[in-house]
Amino acid sequence: MKEVTRRGFLVTAGALAAGGGVAALVEAGVLPGRERAARALGRCGELPAPPPRPPGPVEEHTLRAGGETVRAVIGRPPGARPGPPLPVAVLLHGGGGNARTPFDVYAIQNYLADAVAEGTPPFAVASVDRWFLDGLVTDRLLPFLADRGLATGRFGLLGWSMGGDGALRLAAEQGRARVAAVVATSPAVDDTDARSYARRLTGIPVWAGCGDHDSFAEPTEELLATLRDAGERPQGGIYPGCHDAAFRRRMLPRQLPFLGHRLAGGTDD
Repeated sequence: MKEVTRRGFLVTAGALAAGGGVAALVEAGVLPGRERAARALGRCGELPAPPPRPPGPVEEHTLRAGGETVRAVIGRPPGARPGPPLPVAVLLHGGGGNARTPFDVYAIQNYLADAVAEGTPPFAVASVDRWFLDGLVTDRLLPFLADRGLATGRFGLLGWSMGGDGALRLAAEQGRARVAAVVATSPAVDDTDARSYARRLTGIPVWAGCGDHDSFAEPTEELLATLRDAGERPQGGIYPGCHDAAFRRRMLPRQLPFLGHRLAGGTDD
């Protein structure tokens, strides 16, 4: 439990006196269960409908990895024309997810179509089951994507929850020579991990965000603060929301332009 300051104690004591009771202490972060309380009070927000723009093609493939069979899913923007290979962002699902989750739960293909129609440089997105298997992304998925006509010399990363942790870790391991940009949504990290990743992400554009009712909000703030202290200019922040699909969908219109412009070698500033 985080330390309670004198001011925080007085604020929450006032809330108790006003009839707020235990709920006020939970909301202030003094007692555990803040996200549960937010959900019960309807403060997490509804799952937004995806953009109505028709998405581009989504392909499902099978890979062999270390004696196991895994699925890989590739989404491209609508109307992709022959020419230079499209850059690609690798999507890392959260705990309990799989290669279909970014497409079936977050409708990333719809958000990608909308972003490209609004001026984001086109790029593909790709995911794989159990991305955390040793070497699966770097040794199996990326070569497979190259064989499918995508540019993988430098790639982007986007991860949710456990996948946000994985995206930060993989970006830190691969460095700016390979990673064009990394996006971490509600990354499942603690303060120590956040500081460690930040020190190893020098030169890599970072977007990190979390819901204000999410237990990972403070480590996300720590990650962003450590990056800024190191002279980096990360984007993202803490926004209204919880640790759920509704929050993650709401972030995609911010995140996909960030990725697309950097995969194309520029910025969206």
